[in-house]
Amino acid sequence: MQKEIKKGVYLLKIYLSQNKIIKIGALGECEFPQGYYFYAGSAQRNLPARVRRHYSEEKKYHWHIDYLLGEAELIDDFAFELPKKGECFLTDLMINNNGRIVVPTFGAGDCSCRSHLVFFQKNFAKVFVNELLYNIDVNSEFKEWLYGR
Repeated sequence: MQKEIKKGVYLLKIYLSQNKIIKIGALGECEFPQGYYFYAGSAQRNLPARVRRHYSEEKKYHWHIDYLLGEAELIDDFAFELPKKGECFLTDLMINNNGRIVVPTFGAGDCSCRSHLVFFQKNFAKVFVNELLYNIDVNSEFKEWLYGR
């Protein structure tokens, strides 16, 4: 049994069943193609509660991701014991593995990333999870990303 991670960063795997225009808070109306999305977030305390909140349908919209989750299906989540910059690392990892940014600045208001939401077509989403996320040492890769820049 895997231990519960209390603080760190997380990825949400999201599925949008059709092309949609969704109003995303201050970003306004944004176009989202049908497909899979991964959102990189951070909770440097009480990560399990943050992730549970994302699954809840009854919440006040606060973050960009809340608006998307109101229109899409949250399929899975992945947690990592990484510092806050880990969400930027995960975003880069996804972009470097066939991910695309379709909504600039989404979820990235507190850093210099282009976005923390990455779009994948179906086949690439499966490859990203099965062949990459489950087969790399995320902590080692993060250190290399952080110090090798």
